[in-house]
Amino acid sequence: MRTLKLLGNFLICLAVASVVVFAVVNLLPGDIAGVILGPNASPESVAALRERMGLDEPLVMRYVTWMGTLLSGHVPRSALSGAPVGADIAGRFAVTGWLVFFGMGVAICLALPMGAWAALNRHRPSGWLVSGFAQFGMAIPAFMVGICLTIIFGVKLRWFPANGYVEASTSVTGWLSHLVLPSITLGAVQGAILVRYVRSAFVDVLRTDWFRTARSVGWRRWAAVWRHGLRNTALQLVTVVGLQVGSLFAGAIVVESVFAIRGIGTYLLQNVSNRDLPVVSTIVLMLVALVLVVNLLVDLSYGFIDPRLRNRRRLGR
Repeated sequence: MRTLKLLGNFLICLAVASVVVFAVVNLLPGDIAGVILGPNASPESVAALRERMGLDEPLVMRYVTWMGTLLSGHVPRSALSGAPVGADIAGRFAVTGWLVFFGMGVAICLALPMGAWAALNRHRPSGWLVSGFAQFGMAIPAFMVGICLTIIFGVKLRWFPANGYVEASTSVTGWLSHLVLPSITLGAVQGAILVRYVRSAFVDVLRTDWFRTARSVGWRRWAAVWRHGLRNTALQLVTVVGLQVGSLFAGAIVVESVFAIRGIGTYLLQNVSNRDLPVVSTIVLMLVALVLVVNLLVDLSYGFIDPRLRNRRRLGR
């Protein structure tokens, strides 16, 4: 029953998001017909092209046409070139998807030990230092981190490529090496944000009676935290990670620009500048849908992480 309710909420949110995305994108200033014909085109020729492209139709009719194309399983063609862009969008999404995946992995690997250390040593200088470092990391722009990593590890030391991207089908080692610096850039900024949440979650664990009991029977602090505390903080961590997915994709746009990666972020910016509204609307809606799917999976995972929640629902509490 709860799963059906979550799916219903997901579909409602996606439908509302499609209306908002289409309306906002189509209210942006500029005209694709003027972009195609150039600045010297006459108003009559621009009006004729708008009519041929269906841009003179009411916004509601254009929305129905756009959604009908998507629901039929097709991606709208580019208004600028008339060519299908489904393959381009899929390829660009794959690039950004790997960047976000590895970036989130870096963020979690940084946040868990640093957050736990800051919680266990919250009354000591080492704990204050970790918290201050996380606060400092939150204030640094992602492009600055990327530039510093590029100069040190890409230009000076030449450990990793400074920019570009190689497909995994071409070279697995080249693919991984090109993703190292962008993933660390994206993950370092998001990891600094996650440290604050991890620290807060572990501090709550340290104040519980069962943690004091584990300590009283001989468990070391770190052993008690990793054996019992991690599972009890998992709900909060999974929730925060789900909420960070949108921020990761937003940060990926900046990271792709710094490292000259042809991902979905740079593709989106390119089509925004070209006023290719069907492509822009489709990409933005796909990003929104992806974030909603991740949050749906997070909601569904709660019962598996904490069986007590399943029992409460069965009892109707």
